[in-house]
Amino acid sequence: MSENTKQNTLKGLFWNAIDRFGNQFVITVVGIITARILTPNDFGVLAVLMIFSTIATTFVDSGLATSLVRSPKVEEEEYATMFVFNLAVSVLLYGILFFAAPYLERFNDIEGLALYARVLFLQLIVHSFGIVQYVKLLKNFSFKQTARINVFAIVFSGTTVVSLALLGFGVWAILLQPVLYSSFRTAMLWLWGDWKINLSFSFDVLKKHLRFSVSFMVGSMLGKVFSQGYYAFIGKHFSLAETGFYLQANKWGETPNMLISSVIQGTTLSTLTPIQDDYPRFLNACRKSMKTLGFLLFPVSLCAIAIAEPAFTYFLSDKWAASICYFQLLCFAGMFISLTDLNVNFLNIKGKSDYTLWLEVIKIATAVAVLLATFRFGILSIIFGQIGIRIAFYCVSTFFSGKIYGYHFFRQLRDLSFSFFISVVAFCLAMLFSHFFPNIHDLILLSLQSIIFVMVYIVGNHLGRNEIWMELVNMGKRKLARK
Repeated sequence: MSENTKQNTLKGLFWNAIDRFGNQFVITVVGIITARILTPNDFGVLAVLMIFSTIATTFVDSGLATSLVRSPKVEEEEYATMFVFNLAVSVLLYGILFFAAPYLERFNDIEGLALYARVLFLQLIVHSFGIVQYVKLLKNFSFKQTARINVFAIVFSGTTVVSLALLGFGVWAILLQPVLYSSFRTAMLWLWGDWKINLSFSFDVLKKHLRFSVSFMVGSMLGKVFSQGYYAFIGKHFSLAETGFYLQANKWGETPNMLISSVIQGTTLSTLTPIQDDYPRFLNACRKSMKTLGFLLFPVSLCAIAIAEPAFTYFLSDKWAASICYFQLLCFAGMFISLTDLNVNFLNIKGKSDYTLWLEVIKIATAVAVLLATFRFGILSIIFGQIGIRIAFYCVSTFFSGKIYGYHFFRQLRDLSFSFFISVVAFCLAMLFSHFFPNIHDLILLSLQSIIFVMVYIVGNHLGRNEIWMELVNMGKRKLARK
């Protein structure tokens, strides 16, 4: 990896981490406060509408943003075409949803749902105004700027939502959150961006980018729709309590993996695009990105599994004890989601969105078959089926990576093995501590387990001179030397 690419990547990782973790922190705080003020019925209204909002937003993005980010050079005409197309699609979709809103209200038998829907779906039009500005910032490696915009937007919208909830606005508080977030974010993108509105349009430009973007959009949409349908299936065939235990475990089980994965994917999409046609440099950069993911992913996931029991008991109370085992298994499965997603990200950078679409289609078909075969035996059987699918499709994704740019399964295994081994050692020692001292207060136990895990992981990486760890150490030394 060249020095310039390395610097851009390190800068991107830092600011993307600030962005994603800052967003998650604010979302968690706002979620806790609004959950204590509002009723389950209020959240039920949002849940009914979110699937339509998610699908429509995916259409508005349409994969064109990703196509432009991964293009080595983008002309003004391409930005203008993307702006006009996304705006037209958002207005069309909003019109369809606007006139469909009364039917949604009658179908769900929720009074006032049509008005709620028409207000919530305004985020589509607002969102479309900011896509080009965001793409331009990513193309210029302006990670600090995008992090600042995203964090400010979630803080402003979150503060407004909490204020509305406290003032007694009820369901409107959470319904307005997506609209407010899109509005604040879009306003700041235009304030700090440098693109001026241009309404020129080229069908040739659109056709060129649609070759990539349609496959990307369909694959993304399939994954999101299936995720919503998966929860609905479990809710249909199991009790509310069992469904609640699963949903709580899955929500927390995927969070650490998805946060780390999104940070690295969001960075590599921009930083690796300029070198996508330089085979040796691209492969080397992919390997470094995968090593970085493993260095962060394995310890966070395995530490979360190790401290799950005292953490759930202390923070969520004993009533969620049944979620602990589900959480631990889903957290383990989540590691393979993140590894697969990074391979998919590399393939998208190389312009192989058709490969990733087929991968998504086959994965969903397999997941449906496994779900139908396992649900009769209980939630645990479903989760074990998920683990098997995620491991299998990680292996399949490495096959495509090996075929396209030479990063095959065994090379990835070699790059990931050291971080995984040290993480397993740290996990075993943390679990041994809980075994020998089972009667310690939960907060003290999870604190001591976390300290043991972190210390063992750091010492192991230092003694083994892990490449990523040594780079961090040297970077810290250079920073101190400047001071």
